[in-house]
Amino acid sequence: MVIAAMTVVAAKAQEFKVASVKIMKNDVSAFISPVRDLNGQACALIKVEAPADFVFSTPLGIVKRQDEVGEILLYVPNGTKMITIKHPEWGVMRNYRFEQPLESHMCYVMKITTPQPVAEEIHDTLVITKTRVDTVMVKTLRQPLPRTWWAMATVSAAAGSFPVGLMVGTMKRHGFFLHASTDFRSTGNIRTEVDKNGMPTDGSSVMPYFTGNKRRSNYMLTAGLTHRLSSRLTLLEGVGYGKTATSWQLAEEEGGGYAINSDMTRKGLAAETGLVWNTGNKLILLSVSTIEFCKWQVNIGFGIKLGKK
Repeated sequence: MVIAAMTVVAAKAQEFKVASVKIMKNDVSAFISPVRDLNGQACALIKVEAPADFVFSTPLGIVKRQDEVGEILLYVPNGTKMITIKHPEWGVMRNYRFEQPLESHMCYVMKITTPQPVAEEIHDTLVITKTRVDTVMVKTLRQPLPRTWWAMATVSAAAGSFPVGLMVGTMKRHGFFLHASTDFRSTGNIRTEVDKNGMPTDGSSVMPYFTGNKRRSNYMLTAGLTHRLSSRLTLLEGVGYGKTATSWQLAEEEGGGYAINSDMTRKGLAAETGLVWNTGNKLILLSVSTIEFCKWQVNIGFGIKLGKK
């Protein structure tokens, strides 16, 4: 539409600019109510003081945008170094680089200065145009998972024994673990072998005399694979070798020593499966293990992440 002989006030096209970016160490909003990315890692929070028609993107993506009165809240992944800022009228500022990579749980304030309207007299004609505003869809990029190392102290509940152990592992989306446990006991000086009724297994029909004292020994070593089911839950399964044994003390008239109970002793193939739950750097294990699928024990563990590669 063209209207002749009018005088108006227009705005000249000018570029906007980033006035400042400051870290707000006393602002704990990103720490108390964190937004997490696809890897379960807490985001950094940028509070942008600018009109709501600005659009933003980063190489690592924008995890969440929230428009508030007078400011825009942008949740971006940990380690974000650059940001691109767009406006339908004032153009594009590409790859604005922060002084330092942004950190998880930290809050930053970005101030953007916008062009001011400038009075301009327009003589003879006034041309009115419509500006088309395009919506820019920003896709959050999936970051590669870091390699994590961890260690846990474990305690197990077996028949008459409570072995303790150590589990170590490493993983990205998949990994492996090694778990060793023992009760640090032995079955003593073994002189003979008997069954669960106390009868010798060598064919003798004479039952030896026992004092009533028993000794137990339990150890196990398993290794296997781990699989990340979610940002907090990990599945593990493995195989190895184990032995659990029970011996009965012989009376003095039998010459002392111990008789190994063959029905209460198992050794050979061991297997373990369970879940690991992580909260930040802390880990909790709950698993079940077996020897020859005859002797079973429940394992619990507590540990920490040792670091990331």
